[in-house]
Amino acid sequence: MLRFVVPLFLILIASMFAVWPSFALEGDTGKIESSSKNVRIRIAELDQQLRTHLQEAVEKFGDRQIECGASGEKKSLSDCIAEDDDNLTQAKLSIARAKDRDAEESPLDELAATEERFAMFIERLNKTNDLLSRAGAKMYRTSFDITPEMDQLRRQVIAYVERKQEYDLRLNQAMLIAGVTLVLIAIFAMIFFATRRIRGN
Repeated sequence: MLRFVVPLFLILIASMFAVWPSFALEGDTGKIESSSKNVRIRIAELDQQLRTHLQEAVEKFGDRQIECGASGEKKSLSDCIAEDDDNLTQAKLSIARAKDRDAEESPLDELAATEERFAMFIERLNKTNDLLSRAGAKMYRTSFDITPEMDQLRRQVIAYVERKQEYDLRLNQAMLIAGVTLVLIAIFAMIFFATRRIRGN
């Protein structure tokens, strides 16, 4: 009986080594989630600063006539902002994605949400500065560059995806080896018991 127990024990140990990297992946997931949230919080802060700067500029230069809109008609800076489809003075929110409530957020989802928020801020920044420059107002500048944080988050997600692919491959290999081993053990066990029965007769 021992000859069958030992292989099963070895299979169990090998399976533990195959599954162990998943714990490291969970740690990476937590770090990515934390990083992406921190980046989005910082973007929201910059967005608030941008809106404050725009509101102050409107108070000083709101009556200045500039060209805006599809027709290029001259209007006051205040009117151009008010008629904009995406009101620049309102808080910007990310577009909510429809997803299964039971589904867990993956690092790719976190990256996509952060990339979306970053792109929305850059779009608002460029549009705001374009209007301010036409009105001769001071454009918005920030000493904080969010790009390095975004690049770091992208690198974290890429590393996670590569490690997960490696883990999935190792897991599939371990399951294949375990399956083949169990089949061989079953075959040899049948041969062993059949041989003993024949000898017993």
